[in-house]
This record gives sequence, C-alpha cells and structure tokens, in this order.
Amino acid sequence: MVVRTTDIIPEYYDEGFLPWPYDEVPDRMPISMMQSPPINQILHILCYYFETALTVLVDTNIPIRFNPENHRVFIAPDIMVAFDVDVPAVRSRESYYLWEVGKSAEFALEVASRSTYRKDLYEKPDIYAYLGIGEYWMFDPTDGEMYGQVLTGYRLVNGKYEPIEIVPNEHGFESGYSEALGLTLCSVELSRRGELLALQPDFYFMEDYNVAQLQLQDSESGLYLLHPLGFAGGHERAQERAERAEARVEQVKSKNAKLKERLRQMDQGQ
Repeated sequence: MVVRTTDIIPEYYDEGFLPWPYDEVPDRMPISMMQSPPINQILHILCYYFETALTVLVDTNIPIRFNPENHRVFIAPDIMVAFDVDVPAVRSRESYYLWEVGKSAEFALEVASRSTYRKDLYEKPDIYAYLGIGEYWMFDPTDGEMYGQVLTGYRLVNGKYEPIEIVPNEHGFESGYSEALGLTLCSVELSRRGELLALQPDFYFMEDYNVAQLQLQDSESGLYLLHPLGFAGGHERAQERAERAEARVEQVKSKNAKLKERLRQMDQGQ
C-alpha cells in the first residue's frame, strides 16, 4: 500500500524512467465476452460490499494517469479498489490522476482474454509495482489455459511484488487471501456451482458459462459474498456486511496514517 506516490515512482514526470516500452498511446482493449461476466460479478459484489464506505473507490477500466506532463500515458485495470480517497473528487475527473489523489490503489484485478493475457503476465506486474498498487491479481476464466493457473496474486513488499499463496480453502476451491480487501478470492469451477449452492442456498450466480468463476469469501464467517441481485439474507446479514466493510476501511486508514508518520519522520531525519 502506498501513501505517497512519489516515494515509489522515481521522477515519474520523466518517461525515460518508465519500466516498459510505452512509445505510443497504450491500447485500451474493449472487454471481451469471456471477461465480461467475471468483471461484472466482482464489480457488483465489491460495490455492494463497500456500499456504506464512502471513502472507497471501486470501479472498472478507469485510466490511472501518473504523468502530469503527458496524459496520454495510462493503465486501466479491469477492477481497481482504492481506499481512503475523496471519491466525489476523483469521480469528478475523467481519470484517476495519481498526482492529484496522492496515493495509488490498493488492489487491481485483471481477467484473462485472448487479446490481453500476455500483457497481464509480462508487462503489467512491473507497471503496477512501479505505480505502487498494493496487490495485483489475475483471474483466468479458462481455468488456467492462458495464465498457466486459474488464480494468481502478488503483494507489494519493499517496492517489488511477491507471490500470494494460492491453496484450496475449506471447501476445496483454489483460493488466495487479499490483505488489501480483507477477503479471500476463490475460483469455483462451473461443474461445482451446486456445491456452493448447497452451502448457501440464497447464493446468486450471474450468467457465466466460463469454465471457472471468481467468487469472494468472508474469511471470518466463511460465507461467500452475495451479488446484490441474489441478496436474501435480510437486515441482519446486511448490517454484518456493512460493519465488516467499515472495519476494513478503518484498518486501511490506520495503516495509511502510520505510513504517513513514518515518511514524515524519515523526511525530518534527512
């Protein structure tokens, strides 16, 4: 997680420092039929989960621009989550301007497609680490045909990404824990949807014929987060969801405050 963008991006005004060959405007590929269901699913679930957290920005395909001298250079994650930001101010602009917001996103997710998976694998890890995005996740709805594995996660440690452990959870779904979200990302095979419904009869699946589907699990309760269209848990479940989301926001704010204080002390010691 990054508090001050310029501490991670050295001289980001100068394109000569870019760790990838952006000699022209990067392609902004349209979302494919394969990507659309998982992106929409996760976007709606996260928006619903953080509905009451007014300082959390959740969105899809939003350009992150980091060079105030050249707005043509950008990167746009399939899903991004940024904590502790002025959401109305950010949304009043057409992009996420790092030099205005003052911090990077905590979470980025890419969903594989035939036209973009090579960039997701070989270019974007360096880009996202360079921009200080706390976690970078990749989900392959073909069950690993393009990425090599269905779910991949990286966490930023001292400016470099380290792999997040992906293991079967208590229900046998390949899973990894996101410290940024405070949630577990899980891959559920199409053939095993009935098992999830047996665990949570009120669970709702969006129309998705991909081999693998991405779900989010509450690590404390073990329950899988519901899509708004399938919510049937009543007021108590809604209240619990809101409380967990607010608690996560407060944790991130506290961590940001500690990082800011550490940076201030480092500046004073120089």
